[in-house]
Amino acid sequence: MGHISLMAFFLFHELFIYNILKVNRFIKHLNAHFNVEDPCRHALIQHTKVRQGKRGQIYCREDESRPYWCYVLEGMVGAYELQLRKPYLHWIATEGHYFTGTKHEYSFNSQDLNIQFLKKSKIACIPLTVLQELQDRYPSMHHFVSIMRQRKSDFFNKKGLIMAQDSMARYAKFKELMPVLLHSLNNKLLSQFLYIDPKTIYESKRNQ
Repeated sequence: MGHISLMAFFLFHELFIYNILKVNRFIKHLNAHFNVEDPCRHALIQHTKVRQGKRGQIYCREDESRPYWCYVLEGMVGAYELQLRKPYLHWIATEGHYFTGTKHEYSFNSQDLNIQFLKKSKIACIPLTVLQELQDRYPSMHHFVSIMRQRKSDFFNKKGLIMAQDSMARYAKFKELMPVLLHSLNNKLLSQFLYIDPKTIYESKRNQ
């Protein structure tokens, strides 16, 4: 009995240390935006849960709503529109970017997209109610969320310019506007993100 109790203790201790390490990664990201003594920073840490997802794992289905604001600590998360002729990868969130399991941070409705982990990832999840409360209470939180929104806006502005091209020109525009993301995607994800067939991807790469 004592041996089992000792094993349980060590297992609990390892899980405790692992969770601390995961939260510490989020803290390092926060330190770039918040003063160490900022009470908003402490409140964020207190209410944040770090979640890990495997490649291909679904975070939120298109008919579901998950009222969380999620900051990507590691890996890559994407959202698929499945009502088209073939799957369309509408957006991708990489380290330092965020997404929500709803239409936006002030909505609790589904965004009608299938959100899933595109590779092994870690995300920091904050309840939307907490996020809204902290924005109302702390200017630093409002500033942080504004920075995150601007990053997302920049992403969609670039995506819009890419998708405005004809199919043969999309890859070149993507390479020009999002070179870092380009190197993170395999041909299948490239095809889904640019909404062009794999053959066009191959021909576009060959012409570069």
